[in-house]
Amino acid sequence: MKRITVIAENRKGLIAELSELLADNGINILSINAQSEGTSAYLRLRVSPYDQALALLRDVGYQAVSDDVLVLRIPDEPGNLARIARSLADNDVDIRGLTMVQRSESFCIVAVATDNQSLACDILKEHLLDIQGP
Repeated sequence: MKRITVIAENRKGLIAELSELLADNGINILSINAQSEGTSAYLRLRVSPYDQALALLRDVGYQAVSDDVLVLRIPDEPGNLARIARSLADNDVDIRGLTMVQRSESFCIVAVATDNQSLACDILKEHLLDIQGP
């Protein structure tokens, strides 16, 4: 099952804006889970058609990542990304892709794709954003 994670500024009307955009483009929301933390909002969507929705969200400026990634929140301090990469490497987990999605003064949101998402999830559980939802 493919899902999309959207990271956006937490603001009134965000879900209305996002759901209207998808509806206006013939995209059906099959499930949605949203949460906010400070100034950021994290939405996880199951949609149909998936590829069209992912492209649309990115084209209009949303930070949207495929569900095939783990979304991590890590303190924005020198060496934290290195520690995460090292802990995966030491457990024989290969990083296939990594994107810094958002950065603030105190933390970074990073999307990571690996060759073993289940093991990576166990290793990085203290950093995972809890946006699993339906």
